[in-house]
Amino acid sequence: MSNVEALSGATGEELTALSDKAKEMGATTKFTAGESADALSYMALAGWDTQSMLDGISPVLNLAAAANMDLAQASDIVTDYLTAFGLKASDTTHFVDVMAYAMANSNTDVIQLGEAYKACAATATSLGYSVEETTAVLATMANAGVKGGEAGTALNAIFTRLATNTKECGDTLAEYGVQIYLQPPHQRGYRQPHRLF
Repeated sequence: MSNVEALSGATGEELTALSDKAKEMGATTKFTAGESADALSYMALAGWDTQSMLDGISPVLNLAAAANMDLAQASDIVTDYLTAFGLKASDTTHFVDVMAYAMANSNTDVIQLGEAYKACAATATSLGYSVEETTAVLATMANAGVKGGEAGTALNAIFTRLATNTKECGDTLAEYGVQIYLQPPHQRGYRQPHRLF
């Protein structure tokens, strides 16, 4: 908690609330209070305020438990890629649900998704693709044996190619009977991304 205090700047009642939350997680879940504090540290590093940390720890903990992974690592993945997808701390529960759904319904896991996001999330966001759309493609790729960083790098190349060399891509896809809309979503008047999960 000293680390959380230093990283978050929380003092007084806020620090007490965070400490109590770490203890609560330690008493009611498979993770220790120390592991919960480490997860809070990653949230503090991401610039989350005290309330966001208090609200976000439970969904992150549930994701780590479902994925049977280190809690701090799960927290690091969630905080990094919420930002990369242009989401806020208040979107944590939904973001975790998207990853958990992909893990349960395709041949991938949270660590592999994190590695894939590392390579493609920023590009996807800049082109207007949602976390749901991006994760659905990564889940489909995983089912075909392309996972983790390899999948993210391949998807990033696809996004880049479609955005910067669209006519040639469109012509090639048309040869296979695939017609694409030649503008990325953010140029189509998208208001709300379609949720696949």
